[in-house]
Amino acid sequence: MVKSKRDPKAVELANRIIEQYQPESVQDMQNALKDIFGPMFESMLKGEMNHHLGYNS
Repeated sequence: MVKSKRDPKAVELANRIIEQYQPESVQDMQNALKDIFGPMFESMLKGEMNHHLGYNS
């Protein structure tokens, strides 16, 4: 099985997240990911609803 190369930008981003949040457990990492992805998903869902409804909420 061929191992795929990781995107250097993704590796740098992961390192920055670890440096910023300094997780010591799986729960710490989950909380960091919630902090990061929560606003992203909220923004995407808001955009979907605005598109679906035809106006900005």
